[in-house]
Amino acid sequence: MICKKSTSNPLEWDPPAPSTVYIKIKNIPYETFKARLNEGLVTTELDQIRYRLERRIYCCEVCSKHVNGYCVITNRKIEPGWICKSFVPKEEFIYLDSRPGSDTFPDFRYLSETGLRKSYLEDKSPEENNPKSAVSLYEEGVTLYRQGRLRLALEAFDTVLFENPRHFPALFYKGNTLLKLKRYEEALDMFESASRINPDHPGLWTNTGFALVKLEHLRQALEAFERSISLNPVQKNAWEGKEAVLVLVRKCEGKLKELERSLEMNPEDAGIWFEKGKLHLKLGELEKSREAFEKALEEKPDNAEAWYLRGKILFETGSEKEALHAFENATRKKPDFPEAWYEKGRVFLKLGNMKGAENAFKIAADLWESKGLKANAETARERVKRLALEKDEFSRN
Repeated sequence: MICKKSTSNPLEWDPPAPSTVYIKIKNIPYETFKARLNEGLVTTELDQIRYRLERRIYCCEVCSKHVNGYCVITNRKIEPGWICKSFVPKEEFIYLDSRPGSDTFPDFRYLSETGLRKSYLEDKSPEENNPKSAVSLYEEGVTLYRQGRLRLALEAFDTVLFENPRHFPALFYKGNTLLKLKRYEEALDMFESASRINPDHPGLWTNTGFALVKLEHLRQALEAFERSISLNPVQKNAWEGKEAVLVLVRKCEGKLKELERSLEMNPEDAGIWFEKGKLHLKLGELEKSREAFEKALEEKPDNAEAWYLRGKILFETGSEKEALHAFENATRKKPDFPEAWYEKGRVFLKLGNMKGAENAFKIAADLWESKGLKANAETARERVKRLALEKDEFSRN
C-alpha cells in the first residue's frame, strides 16, 4: 500500500496520522478517541505510534489489506516501507494484552515481539556477541524501547542495573518500559528508586504521575504532576496529566456528595458504604476510607473486596498483622482473588515470611494468568524471581 499519487509523480511519504492508527488498532469510534484524548489518556500510546510511523515500522508489509503484492483498496503494487491512510494491521503483528470483561476500554495493542529475540541475536556480528559496556547496553536498551521491543529492552536495562543499581538513566527507562507493559506497581518502584538518586528530574515525576493514575492514587498523582511542572513548567504531558487527574478528582468528589445524600436516607446500606470507601481511597483519604469499609463489613461481612481494600489501607498505614488478617478473610471468601493473594504476599514479605510470600505470589500469578491478565502475572512472577535470587544469595553467603 502506498500513498495516492499518480504514477508519473515521484512517491512521497504520506502516512496516516498517529490518531488514525490508534483508532484502527483500538477499533473504537472517533468520538471515543476524542474523549480519551481530552482526558489525557492516550499520550503515551500516540507517542509510541508516532515514533513507529517516523521509522516506518508500520508499513504495507504488515498491513492486512494487500493480496498477491497489491493493495485491495488502492489497487497499487505495495512498496516496502510505504503505508497509506487505509492501513489495517495484521493480527499476527499485534500483541493484545486484554482485560476480560472490559470491552469499553480494552488495553492498548503493541507490535508483537514474537520471533524478535531470534532475529535480534542472529543479526549480531561475532564482535557484538562479546560482553558489552554498561553504556552500550543502556543505549541498546533505549533503542529497543523506542522500537517497541519492550521485553528485550527490559532485559538490557536489568543487565545494566545488575552491574550498577544506581544507574539513574537505566532506572528511569526501566520504569518507562514497565509502564508501557502495564506493570504499574513495578514501574512506580523504579521511579521511586530513581527519585532517590535524582529527585529533580521533571520527566520522572510526570511518569510517576501516570503510574499513580493507573493505580488509582489520584491525590498522589496530582502531587507528582505538580512537582514535575514546578521543575519544568513547559511540559505538555505533565499539564495534560494534571488536568485529567483534576477531572477525575472532581468526579470522585461529586459522587461522594451523592453517596452522602443516599446515606442520609439509608444509613445501613452496605453497598453505599463500600462505594464511599473506594472513592475516599482514590482520593488518598485513608482514615475515611477505612471507616467506610468497616461499616460496609458490619452490614455485609462476606464482601471479599471490602476485606481486600481494608487490608490495603492497614498495610499502607503500618498495621501489617491486621492487614494480613484482612487479606486472609478476602481469600477465604473468594479463593480466586489474585489481587488479595498478591497483597498477602507483600505482607508476608514485610513480616519476614519468605516462604509464605513466595506461595502467595505464585498463586496470584497463576490466577491472573488464568484470567488473561498477563501483565499482572508478570509482576507477581517477578516477585517470585527476586525472592529466589535473594535465597540463592543468602545460601552462598
